[in-house]
Amino acid sequence: MKNLSDREIKNMHSGDLRESLGRGRGSLLFRCSGITTIGYYCYLHEKKRSLIKLGTYRAGREKKSGFSLQELRDKALDYSKIKQEIAPQDIKIFLTLKEEERKQKEQEEKQKAEIQATQGSVKELCDAYVASLRRRNADASKKAHNLLATYCLKPFPLLANKKASEVTPGDIVSVISRMIKNGITTTSNRVRSYLHAAFNYGLKADHDPRQQVDHGLRFHLQFNPVSAVPRQADFERIRDRRLNDDEIRLMWRDIDKGKPSRSPLYGLLIRLCLACYGNRPQQILRCTWEDIDFKNRTLTFLDMKGKNGTPKKRIIPLSSLALELLEEVREISGSHQWPFSITGRVIIKTDNLGVAVANYSKWRLEQVLEKKESTLERWTAKDIRTTATSILIRLRIPKEQRYLLQSREDGSVESKHYDHDDRLSEKREAAEIYTAELIKILGDSVGCTLLH
Repeated sequence: MKNLSDREIKNMHSGDLRESLGRGRGSLLFRCSGITTIGYYCYLHEKKRSLIKLGTYRAGREKKSGFSLQELRDKALDYSKIKQEIAPQDIKIFLTLKEEERKQKEQEEKQKAEIQATQGSVKELCDAYVASLRRRNADASKKAHNLLATYCLKPFPLLANKKASEVTPGDIVSVISRMIKNGITTTSNRVRSYLHAAFNYGLKADHDPRQQVDHGLRFHLQFNPVSAVPRQADFERIRDRRLNDDEIRLMWRDIDKGKPSRSPLYGLLIRLCLACYGNRPQQILRCTWEDIDFKNRTLTFLDMKGKNGTPKKRIIPLSSLALELLEEVREISGSHQWPFSITGRVIIKTDNLGVAVANYSKWRLEQVLEKKESTLERWTAKDIRTTATSILIRLRIPKEQRYLLQSREDGSVESKHYDHDDRLSEKREAAEIYTAELIKILGDSVGCTLLH
């Protein structure tokens, strides 16, 4: 059978025209319906005729959509070749399966592209982690941001832009080893700790609806690459500095001497931390005047320490010594929202508290050198807590009561599930013993007697 021409196809008004593609190879079939002519690949399978639509026919010079005669013929020949290659399988079933595979692959590629578009980098992971700390008002948020930026993100821009899911333990080793080579020891453990916490955050963030609302990123982490990198235990400097009785007395009397601080609030805060049994300055700083009950002699604050960063309400008794200090604070900042605020807009910074202690230590050193006294060992604001603990232990106050006074958790079920305010009477007993000893230590440095 000869090949069809455009004229023959154009002149057909109904019915079918067929062009053989060769014995056993099927044929090219045209079917006219009204003004439209459709081309099909026609073939036999198991003695039954089947059609596969090729497309609408378009004459050679016509300016409309469709396929030319040669284009339809080529398509039919392609199908004919496939039919022979897959025999005895039905080509229509074969093409259906191929189309399903194509759609499946297309969908997978689309999903992959979507994952790539939303997949967070190391920098985005660190930023999201720090943001989660800030939402919880965690004290470590600023330190975490600074350390991660200084030692990881800025020195390693390629790592910062790398997908978090592609990070390997080797990448973490590069960060930490660079610090160690530069003589940065203890801080390298801190950076490792923050990186470990950031990746732990990322492992959970993909499945946390709130996190998805906050940043819309997915990290697709399968494991924490920092876990394989060991912490350098010998880099840790375990501080065991505690002030002796003479140092406590001198500090209480002279803490405001030396280089003038911006405000007497710093010295008052240091004294108050000691009077409040060594509770952390960050906890006291966050308190407002409403948290101080002068009538019932209590201080309420939120403890942000512990796993998951869940704030825990703590109530501690206020001793006569602490109340006198707070009366001095009220004369300075009684019109502000927070007791320890210079401007009334924000609370004072713990970094500046450290500066105040450093200034005092420098002044004390000058006094020692001038009088040619024995050498002086420096101390920091953190040593106030250790000093208070030492006094409590010296007084043989039971560990459980010490933990209650200092807002610690001992790992017990009660400590986990109950606020420490429901045992206030126990705290008061221990607080009175502690305060009596502290007043005895201070001697002439304080003119105060216990209030009962």
